[in-house]
Amino acid sequence: MHTEPKQYILIAVTDSAMAAQLKEGVETASGKPCLIASTSSEAYAFAARYSEQLPLAILDTALSGITESLFYVTAEQCIPTLLITDNYTEACASCSLSPTIIDIIIKSSDTVVNVVETVQRLHRNQDTNVLIVESSASIRHYLSYIISNYMLNPKTAKSGNEAITLLEKQQYPLILIDAHLTDMTGIDLTRIIRKTHPPEHTSIIGISGNTDLHISAMFLKSGASDFLNKPFKKEELYCRMIQNLKMTELLTYLEQLNTLKNKMLGMAAHDLVSPITGIQGLATILKEGYAGEVTSQQKEVAQAIYAASDDMLTLVTDILEVSTIESGHLSINKESIQLNEIVAHRVGLAELSSARKSVTLEQHLTPLDNIYGDPKRIGQLLDNLLSNAIKFSNPKTTIQISTQKTDDAIQLIVKDEGPGIAEEEIEKLFTPFTKGTALPTGNEPSHGLGLHIVKRIASAHNCSVDVASSLGKGTKFTISFPLQAAPK
Repeated sequence: MHTEPKQYILIAVTDSAMAAQLKEGVETASGKPCLIASTSSEAYAFAARYSEQLPLAILDTALSGITESLFYVTAEQCIPTLLITDNYTEACASCSLSPTIIDIIIKSSDTVVNVVETVQRLHRNQDTNVLIVESSASIRHYLSYIISNYMLNPKTAKSGNEAITLLEKQQYPLILIDAHLTDMTGIDLTRIIRKTHPPEHTSIIGISGNTDLHISAMFLKSGASDFLNKPFKKEELYCRMIQNLKMTELLTYLEQLNTLKNKMLGMAAHDLVSPITGIQGLATILKEGYAGEVTSQQKEVAQAIYAASDDMLTLVTDILEVSTIESGHLSINKESIQLNEIVAHRVGLAELSSARKSVTLEQHLTPLDNIYGDPKRIGQLLDNLLSNAIKFSNPKTTIQISTQKTDDAIQLIVKDEGPGIAEEEIEKLFTPFTKGTALPTGNEPSHGLGLHIVKRIASAHNCSVDVASSLGKGTKFTISFPLQAAPK
């Protein structure tokens, strides 16, 4: 039975205490046992004996014992090497002489921590694919060699179209793109990639030897995450690659946390619906006298319990809806619908709430062509706009609900006579759990979720949401359904 040879990491440092600390930390970080040397000759012997089994060496520039330059210790065996040094200049000289020296760590009180973190990074690199898009075969080979030394997995493409084909088959967290390809410019390729590979999933580094000072800006404006000028030092290349990979990994981690948060919120909200509904039912039994005669004071208490549970149910329902939206599971079932019919029905339902505050709902509906949308979701959108308008309207005021057709859209408009919204607060209106300085006029609860739901449903229908407001003069929300969304 064939088995893979055991792998080791070589640690060659002069300080025995540091060697022990490095051994413990590096073995934990990499899962590989360490070989310890205290002189250059010992390190050289280990490198020669275990050359096929050493994916990494860690060398102290203070090592002594042989007269050859330090970088020969691992360079002859092509072993990727980390240097630990007091002198950055000396390390840079060694780095320039040996392509196998991949990074430099300056000695400090945190030397062991820094080395272990670097080893952890290299260990994670083993699961990271890097796409190199470069027309020159020699440069492709050089970049592949350098990137492999950092334990990353390079894949090459000699043209833009070849790169696009590879991206259809596999995800690449990092892509290096040369400015001048045989079939298209690197800038054009960057634009194409960005259409399907957002920055939170893929980092792009543009590369060019062009002296045009505008090319870096063009790369960045086209969606690149970073830019490198040729010629560049491999240490700079590695730093740029790792910085971009860390950012992508952080964004991915935050995305995972957000997904987990939405899942937990959804589970909690779902589990709360039944007990809250039960409380409402028991409060109804009490206030209606089905459980026995009650005094007027007891009836008021039962009514207060019902109202409080109703507010809680609204909040829980909104949280459940937001968690569904944010998790990407918002279902949209589009069909040919008449917007005016939805408006008339939903306004009729909202009149029950508006009447309690002596607020008038006034409809101005223009004959319209059908649009293509989800009637349930559009109704939900309008419910939230009406609820919000009623909540912030004073008694004996009017809310106008109108529809109209423009040259390029069918519009739904809800305009109230409430306190208005400060200009600096408008841009934050659609952020979940964000509330402005204006307060509901009837002490109704406001959780800051309704308009977020409006925005997300509108976006799912390719609609724009415009807000026009000034303090003391009310607010107007306009939802524009693009005409191209309507069936022909």
